[in-house]
Amino acid sequence: MDRASATRCDLALARGILYRVSSHHFRHPDPGWHAEWRALAEGARTAARLCCAEDGSSATLRTALERALTGRLDLGAIVAEHTQVLGHIPRAAATPYETEWTGAAGDLLQYHQISDVAAFYHAFSLELGAGCDERPDHISVELEFLHYLCVKEAWAEEQHARDLARICRETTRKFLSEHLARWSPGLSARLSAASAGGFYAGAAALLSAWIEDECRRLGAEPGAPFLAPSASSFRPEDACIGCGHAAACLSELRGVTRVGARV
Repeated sequence: MDRASATRCDLALARGILYRVSSHHFRHPDPGWHAEWRALAEGARTAARLCCAEDGSSATLRTALERALTGRLDLGAIVAEHTQVLGHIPRAAATPYETEWTGAAGDLLQYHQISDVAAFYHAFSLELGAGCDERPDHISVELEFLHYLCVKEAWAEEQHARDLARICRETTRKFLSEHLARWSPGLSARLSAASAGGFYAGAAALLSAWIEDECRRLGAEPGAPFLAPSASSFRPEDACIGCGHAAACLSELRGVTRVGARV
């Protein structure tokens, strides 16, 4: 592999790591969450340094990453904050579902938009795993998809498959333009306000800096930070009574109540 290809390969892998870190931020913090977060941390710092050195990423990105990595990491507190600001339904303080932000919530158009998101995944033979209980338009799922595209781009560069590498990069740009970059600035702004300096305020700062950096790199247009969610799509059949995870959610909500009582 020549030097130019090696640089493109390394940069694609670095970008993939940063997408993975941001995706992990917004996953539900289950018992294995903490160990995986620690495993990602050092690789993320190396990835950010490479993006700054090789592709002009701003110091803002590294500052935001360091803030995210050095924030409070008590799992119980993170679970409580996740329940408060992201929650388990579309009407959380900062809803993590794309179609709640794009004017389609509660409308037939919402299902078309979710299908369009899923179509990107299907184009690369990807489907949500059996253990995933999120919608395709959840922020962590969309970020994980872009992580996959970056890793595939790196593999293509290593194999001298330049056409495939270009397809991966162009798909990343298109997905940002049509989906993630349209609504994530609004999510970041709302989450930062809702978290009030907590763990998810750090997540919001990193998401904002990273998506802005990727839009610059790929020529995508980011959305407005003052975007707000549309009217609720929540329906009675979406309530806890119909959810297999209701018992776990109730336990978390009780934990939030106890935390609030201590404060």
